Amino acid sequence: MNTRRKTLIALTGISAMASWHKPIINSIVTPAHAQTSMDPVDPPVDPPVDPPLPSEVCPMIIIGNLTTSSLSGANSSIACGATFEIMSADAAVSLTIISIDNSALSAGSTIDVQDLGVATDSTGPRVSWNGPSVDAPTCSNPAPTDDITFTVTATCAAASALTPTTFTQEFLLSTILA
Repeated sequence: MNTRRKTLIALTGISAMASWHKPIINSIVTPAHAQTSMDPVDPPVDPPVDPPLPSEVCPMIIIGNLTTSSLSGANSSIACGATFEIMSADAAVSLTIISIDNSALSAGSTIDVQDLGVATDSTGPRVSWNGPSVDAPTCSNPAPTDDITFTVTATCAAASALTPTTFTQEFLLSTILA
């Protein structure tokens, strides 16, 4: 090879080296269908879903068939009486009433719970109250002088596979009588 050719090749190589730099990458664009998961073997896992509560699958507990009365006897001038039933809010689904508990009673008040068990939309366990009322002795609009809280525990067929299987609702006597 002649020297002139060698010199030309050497100069071309040097000038090419002087003008080349390492490329700078500012961003990478991936196709929309590209997977960005760190582990392509395992599919994404949905978060766990909590099972429903009995109060979400059973109908609400309602109060119905309320009757009020004035009392006779020693306490008749200060006390009134009321009877009501614990029932299901849904005509198609009955409830099983497991318990009806009440808060502490004031002097002169009594509670009688009868026939725990099935509650439909028209009948259910019966609760009777006698006690001091601001409306005594007429008892046309009885209101207890000391309120009582009733805690009703129930279940239904749809809740039998759940944990827990029961739910509770609370009622105030003053609200029931209003």
